Order: sequence, then structure tokens, then C-alpha cells
Amino acid sequence: MKETTVPAVGRLKKTLALAVLAGLMLTGCGGKQAATQPTATATATAVSQTTETVVVPAVVNLTLDKAKDQLEKLGFKVEAVDSAKGKSIIVKSNWQVVSQDPANGAQAEKGSTVHLGVKNLDDVAAEKAAAEKAAADKAAAEQAAAAKAAADKAAADKAAADKAAADKAAADQAAAAKAAADQAARDAAARAAAEQAAAAQKAAQAPAPAPAAYYANCTAAKNAGAAPLYRGQPGYSSSLDRDGDGVACER
Repeated sequence: MKETTVPAVGRLKKTLALAVLAGLMLTGCGGKQAATQPTATATATAVSQTTETVVVPAVVNLTLDKAKDQLEKLGFKVEAVDSAKGKSIIVKSNWQVVSQDPANGAQAEKGSTVHLGVKNLDDVAAEKAAAEKAAADKAAAEQAAAAKAAADKAAADKAAADKAAADKAAADQAAAAKAAADQAARDAAARAAAEQAAAAQKAAQAPAPAPAAYYANCTAAKNAGAAPLYRGQPGYSSSLDRDGDGVACER
């Protein structure tokens, strides 16, 4: 009895093992199929929903209302903030776009958001007025500096011209003084030469001095018609003036 029971139990265990293995195989194939089906469905959905892109237009310097209308017509959403003072935006026509992201010409998905930086038109006008005033002040300062430079140059040129004129006048005066001195020297030399020539000519023309008178005695003086002879007169001699009264040969 035991011999027939053991083989039957072994066959039962083998049958159960095959059944379990078959169940596991069927379960694995079903799971793989279930996992593959959603992936294929998602891919088909993604392909059918390909996003459309649009070129972002330039809206900087437009008022916010016009920029918003233009962007929304292309399918974009718009988000605007006061990039200067953080004020609340109420009347869109009172604001001007000063920056945009994405930038002009960029490709962006239709339905995506374009971020705009805006400024109040009053602030824009005030900044423009301040910039114009600064430019005018700068131009006025440059003009004043140019005028001062021109005046300084004119003054320097005049000073140089005056100095040149003064130097020339001094040089001319010195030259005139030298010329006058040279002429005076020439005139003096000419006068001296003329005087010397005149003196030489006079000396040449003067008669030879008469020989000194000499009388051996009063008879000779009387015979020559020279008596009486006075002291200092040519021919006077103390030997002829016997009484020593300064008159010789008076008798």
C-alpha cells in the first residue's frame, strides 16, 4: 500500500509546480503588455499636441495697452510690472513699455507669458525733461568753456602782439639812438678833421714870424725908428734902459 502511495504524491507535487510556473509566466506577460500600452498612448498624445511657436514682436516704447493688444492677438499672455517704482498699474494707456522678455525677434510658445517692464508716462516725461535739461546744461557749459577758451586765446594773442610791438619799438628806438650816436661821432670826427685841416691850412698860410729885434745901442734903435723902447717891446733891453725906468733910449 505504501509503495503505490509515494509515486502518486510525487506526481501531484510536480503538477502543482508546473501550474504555479505557468501562472507566473502569464502574469509577467500581462504586466509587460499593461506597461507598454500607456507609453504608446502618451507618445501619440504628445505628437498630436505639438506646441506652436510665434515670433515675439517689438513692443518697447509702446504704451502698455497697445503692447498688450498686439501680444494677445498673437496668442501670448502678458504680465506687466512697474520696473521703476513698483506702482500699481490701473490705466494701461498711462504706461510705457521699457523692457520685454522674451526680446524682440525671439521664438516663444504660443500661450506663453511675455514679461513687460513699464514706466508711468509722467515718470517718462520727467526723465525726458531731466535728460533734456542735463543736455542743455552740458551744451551751455561747453559753450561757456569754448567762449572762455576763445577769450583766453584772444587775450594771449593780444598780449603777444603787444609784447612784439613793444619789443620792436624798443629795438627801433635803440637802433635810432645808435644811428644818432654814430652820426654824432661821425660829425664830431668830421668837425675835428675840418678844424685840424683849417689849423694846418692857417699854419701854412701864416707869414713867417719876424726875426727878433736887436739893437746894439740907442743910436741903432733911433736909426731904426724904434726908439724909445718900452719894457716888453721887441728890441728892448735893460742895457739900453740905463735909468731902469722901463723906457730905453728915451733921450
